[in-house]
Amino acid sequence: MAASGSPPTRRVVAVVELLRESPRARTVSEIADALSLARATVTAVLAELSVAQWVVRDASRAYRLGPALTRLTTAETPGTDAAVGAELAALAEAAGCGATLSRIAGDRLTLVAKQYANAPVVPGLSVGQSIPLAYPAGAAVMPWRPAAERDRWLGSARNQAGARELLDFVTAYGFAMFRPEDDDAGLVDVLTELLGALGAELLQPALRAKLLRQLARLTARAYTAADLEAPHALPVSYISAPVYRGAETPYEVQLGPLRAEVGPADRARYARLIRAGARAVSAAFEWGGPRDTETTRTAGRRAHR
Repeated sequence: MAASGSPPTRRVVAVVELLRESPRARTVSEIADALSLARATVTAVLAELSVAQWVVRDASRAYRLGPALTRLTTAETPGTDAAVGAELAALAEAAGCGATLSRIAGDRLTLVAKQYANAPVVPGLSVGQSIPLAYPAGAAVMPWRPAAERDRWLGSARNQAGARELLDFVTAYGFAMFRPEDDDAGLVDVLTELLGALGAELLQPALRAKLLRQLARLTARAYTAADLEAPHALPVSYISAPVYRGAETPYEVQLGPLRAEVGPADRARYARLIRAGARAVSAAFEWGGPRDTETTRTAGRRAHR
């Protein structure tokens, strides 16, 4: 593991992150191997986490996150464990790829919920982790944010004219769609295959930093309306749309198709799905209770026609 000012604390964080990112419970041996730690160290960490109910052990002697930690990670986002989570899951199912929800506050973007369809789990941020808010992250909410915040975001872009064009596109169409740079179109397939194979083991700090730098390359270019009208297939990495709470846009919902070739019909389908999903998540926040997710599923079925 990378050097840390507090190695014992870093080990605890690494174990929690591994269990958070993993799609299944993990045994002591699996955790020790994934993090290159001694089994005795992992056992001691898990013992303390178990006492606090941050992790629980199932009948197969494997560990998963416990109820105490789940309550902590959802406390600032009411409903993400029920109504909002159900809508996000419906969006992932309809799109056939991962769906995430991020909170934009001040100068940070924080991942607050994540759902997967029957698709490879490509690691990125874990729930609860955050990154500095800079172009293009948060593009889907920026047209409706305070002017000072929007100006700081625009200032972080190397091409401010392109960033303003992206905000105009989001204002007009209600979503943003991204691709890699022109000479990196094949990067979508390469990174998806690599990261899907490595899975949650890529959680050590140094490797995670490299991973996030590579994932950032997938959103190097935002599509314009003229781009999306092209009759041929195009690479699509991520799509985002704003989530409303009243007149504010504190959240952004994202889809990660990570496909090197997406034809016009599928691009239109993703656009319909992300907008319908964002509306459904906004409604779930508004009503604060489980909602009928049929709206998003219906949008998905219609988009296939």
